[in-house]
Amino acid sequence: MTVRRPRFLLVALLALLALAAAGCGGGAGAVPELTSLDGVAQKSSTIDSARFEMSLELAPPGSDRRLRVGASGGLDARAGRASLSLDLSALAGLAAELGRSLGGAVKGDLGRPDAWKLDVIQDGGTVYIRFPLLAGQLPAGKSWIRGDAKDLSSAGAGPLNQLGPLAGADPRGLFSFLEAVSGPIEAVGSDELRGVETSHYRTTIDVAKLTRLVPADRRRALGGMLAQAGLAEIPLEVWIDAEQRLRKLVLAVDATPQGSGERLEASLTMELFDYGAPLALELPPADEVVDASALKRLSAPS
Repeated sequence: MTVRRPRFLLVALLALLALAAAGCGGGAGAVPELTSLDGVAQKSSTIDSARFEMSLELAPPGSDRRLRVGASGGLDARAGRASLSLDLSALAGLAAELGRSLGGAVKGDLGRPDAWKLDVIQDGGTVYIRFPLLAGQLPAGKSWIRGDAKDLSSAGAGPLNQLGPLAGADPRGLFSFLEAVSGPIEAVGSDELRGVETSHYRTTIDVAKLTRLVPADRRRALGGMLAQAGLAEIPLEVWIDAEQRLRKLVLAVDATPQGSGERLEASLTMELFDYGAPLALELPPADEVVDASALKRLSAPS
């Protein structure tokens, strides 16, 4: 495998996961006609708790392999609890290939798939993070880092700075996609998902409209990433239950990034389920946890 422009891989990952195509096949049942998904977005946004699964499949330009990133977790806003497991193991193979293409080898754990599996748990104001790539900076016998979400997101958090925002994983950020629809909404059919009857629709997202809907502090960055990825419209499929709540969302991207003559293909699939159920968390064993403040002391120069 050769990767001529690896930066496009990162652009696509960030663009699709910043808010965070396979379907189940449309049935023959009649489904209600829709002219807007705004009501679905509003209804879904009122949920207090749910679980989710997400997958991103990507064929980066210049690559002969498909990469898959998986994520699962849950949210219980009323109890202040959340969990996220992120499987980035596909990037280990990419790192190894990049190292070979540059005439060298990948150092440390970057080439180990299990080192790229990240777990984040939030219990009230406390956040726990386990990321094997950081294992070399932890005391012997410790695998989890404990801290405050705000502290972990601060500039002084060192290597944890990029991981802190993952605390409080909230799939509701993806509902912005539903309010950025432009064009007709096609009723495809009906499907049963995890035992729930749903209506299946197909439409298109206006990227410019989507960018305007995100918070101002993220608008410029998101717009730049989507523009660099060469995206103006994004095909969207949704599955909606009888209570007008989103049950599944699929985005499919086929674009040519700026400055490249090669196509970028990607799809993002998310399912939501267990609406209203409390989120059960299993906290890490105390003897495997190190406080983030101790980690910063260990990382500080002597």
